[in-house]
Amino acid sequence: MTKIIDGKALAAKIQQELTVEIKTKDLHPELAVILVGDDPASKLYVRLKKKACEQIGIEFHEYLMPDNITLEQVLETIDFLNKDELTDAILIQLPLPKHLDADIIIKAIDPKKDVDGFHPENIKKLLAGKTDFVPGLALGILKLIESTEENLNNKSAVIVAKGDVFFQPLTKVLADKNIHAQLVDPKNPELKKYSRQADILIVAIGQPFFIKEDMVKPDAIVIDVGTNKIDEHRVVGDVDYSAVFDKVSHITPVPGGVGPMTVAMLLYNTVQLHKNRVK
Repeated sequence: MTKIIDGKALAAKIQQELTVEIKTKDLHPELAVILVGDDPASKLYVRLKKKACEQIGIEFHEYLMPDNITLEQVLETIDFLNKDELTDAILIQLPLPKHLDADIIIKAIDPKKDVDGFHPENIKKLLAGKTDFVPGLALGILKLIESTEENLNNKSAVIVAKGDVFFQPLTKVLADKNIHAQLVDPKNPELKKYSRQADILIVAIGQPFFIKEDMVKPDAIVIDVGTNKIDEHRVVGDVDYSAVFDKVSHITPVPGGVGPMTVAMLLYNTVQLHKNRVK
């Protein structure tokens, strides 16, 4: 029987543990979020992050910027936050408007305050095994997989995604658990061959219902990172959930799977950066 991986319940448990830690240790973590433009999805994500921070005791600071802001102005704000002694963590809400270079902006963040873990220096340290700080998305996906309580040793994973920048850390943390992962572009003509061999299938491409029943291995663990709004009231993933449900052993729903865990891991990493600063 297929088991739903309840990211919402797992995230709530992690947030409760963080709430207790913040109170008992008298911690005062502070997170700064930079949001550029009026993208509805981005604004929603920031509201969810703000609410979660307020619930567990993290001071939340929003820096809202117009869509036509210049790169120099964004970099000035980042420089201010880098120098601010009370700011523990900095997050750039992605995606950014096309005229802003995300790579330049991410590189401008002090690596010690890079809560997403996307700074090249932090990625380099992680891949070299010189840090235990894991980007929130990768850490959240790992915890969702581990929550299945399946034997993961020597399993194979396929990550279907358009780029490797954000998924290099995921490949590394899976390898540390002896899970052999490979990244496959969704346009790869042999995608079905790879996806049907995966014990663990992780999909993040932003195309609703892209993964069909015949693309999934029987009894696979499926992690759906996609969030696609198809009408005013319905959000779906990249996986055809109802079609694959009876075939797989575990699957994350959309919403209620990866999303809540990503927010929980943001909170977790903010607390870790705060503890690093004050120790």
